[in-house]
Amino acid sequence: MQMLRSGASMLVVLAACAVSTWAQQRSYTATTIGKHADEVLGVFVNDANTMVATCSLDETIKLWSLPDGKELRTLTGHTAQVNNLSFSGDDKQLASASHDRTIRIWDVQTGKVLQTLNGHNAEVIGVYYSPVEGSNIVASTSFDKTVKIWDAGLGLEAKTLRGHSMQTNNVAFSYDGKFIASCSDDRTVMIWSADLSKKEPVLTLTGHTAPVLTALYSFDSKYLATADERGVVKIWAMPSGELVRSINAHMDLVQDVAFAEDNKTLVTGSLDKTVKMWDIVTGQNLMTMNVGVEVWSLDLTSNAGLIVLGCADGSVRMLKESGSEAGRSNKGGR
Repeated sequence: MQMLRSGASMLVVLAACAVSTWAQQRSYTATTIGKHADEVLGVFVNDANTMVATCSLDETIKLWSLPDGKELRTLTGHTAQVNNLSFSGDDKQLASASHDRTIRIWDVQTGKVLQTLNGHNAEVIGVYYSPVEGSNIVASTSFDKTVKIWDAGLGLEAKTLRGHSMQTNNVAFSYDGKFIASCSDDRTVMIWSADLSKKEPVLTLTGHTAPVLTALYSFDSKYLATADERGVVKIWAMPSGELVRSINAHMDLVQDVAFAEDNKTLVTGSLDKTVKMWDIVTGQNLMTMNVGVEVWSLDLTSNAGLIVLGCADGSVRMLKESGSEAGRSNKGGR
């Protein structure tokens, strides 16, 4: 009898665990809201969750309203593919990085170019505005192996950071504005001080066994997510640099990741045609969706109620959570 009672108790525990796991799963429906003429390489949702910007191999940038996904305008001016983009902390400007070796600063309201930043001597791959509201500081990465810091208001280069031994792929500010993370084909992630007087990396993260394609801080700046060409995602504690978790997330390269405002929900997209959601604390997979096309880029609204995808077929797709509002709370900077 005791053994039977123990077995029954175990079944109850397992059932409770199953219910708990099921309750944490999230369900989305997919729609296509529009298209570029070629592959969509970058997606960025603004701080207010009211607009998303996309950029493409077709040399253009498009702005779309949220949550309805209406195309607002197309920005033209780059003379080669546009690789990445970033809204300023106040959502008034947009920075874009291009194969034409420039960063352009756009007025979001008018669509006009405010500044063209020249200084990289190879393709510009990553760009990120300081999320501190009112800041004009922009960071960029390039195939020239450098990270550059710019004063976008003045249109001037403020600092060049050297340390990577191969091309740098992407860059991100911590949301407190104190640090910058860059990642590279050299399989490292370097953490730099945003203090313009400092030029040496404060930390070098090693552990990836393939080129690292993207890096992104959580909104509380306590975690950094990085992803590589083999589909591996790593979570690091910041500012210590301790490796918290390594996830064999995808079967092909992961070019982009995005955090929700709860600082533990991470969304990843891959050329394996899937989008996945993870709890970085437990490592649990909360959602997997095969969207039928390679995913180059993604971003999401604060509560992950909407996930916007940039795809290899030129489409911009939206995943909407069943029964969810889009999420209008302030994200503390993107």
